[in-house]
Amino acid sequence: MIIAASDGDDPKWANHLGVPKQLAPLDGAPLLAHTIEQARSISDDVHVTLPDDPRYDVLSALPGITRHVRAGDYPSEYASTRDLWATDDRTVLLLGDVYFTASAIGTIASTGEREIRIFGREGASAYTGSDWGAVFATSFWPEHHAELDRHLTEVHYEHAVGHCLRPPGWMLLCAVQDTPWEVHTVQAPWFVQIDDLTDCIDRAVDYARHPVFDFHRQGAVVTPSFTAPRGS
Repeated sequence: MIIAASDGDDPKWANHLGVPKQLAPLDGAPLLAHTIEQARSISDDVHVTLPDDPRYDVLSALPGITRHVRAGDYPSEYASTRDLWATDDRTVLLLGDVYFTASAIGTIASTGEREIRIFGREGASAYTGSDWGAVFATSFWPEHHAELDRHLTEVHYEHAVGHCLRPPGWMLLCAVQDTPWEVHTVQAPWFVQIDDLTDCIDRAVDYARHPVFDFHRQGAVVTPSFTAPRGS
């Protein structure tokens, strides 16, 4: 099962272009539609979680997916998708504000170990100028649900009381690795590095600087030469 998760508005995006960041235009279609298309390339069981926001109705005509509208606030994409985690198969959670390359999706699909795997970029982005790492996706199996529930309970509590405000994906990685919240480190085999044009689009400046969006805005055709992802 593949889940493309959208958590709605983000103050860092500040309603740029009048749409949530997950709907930022990419070659005439929303970014999240691109992610869903990538998910459908590797699975017939694709679900997408969406806020209760009529702007997301542009995705209603997409074939081959199951849409789940989520009202209210959730502390993370993990929480908003919890009832959808597969009980008899692998679950792959793709974050809805990420531009995924075909190479990145291939890496995620081919990482077949029956273990928790968190996919992302360890350090700064060479494209958007973001100087921090990013989590793009998480993969796990039914036997990991209890462990993830335990870790996420702690992650959400730490966030709620203000003890640690790092992104939940990074905090989950720390919990899985058994490393301190405040230490920025990634460890194999839990973390799988994706080192290509795959990137989070958190801010208007990320959208402006990322070459894929830039070329598409100008009407040019993008044929990037991807760096092969480094597995762990």
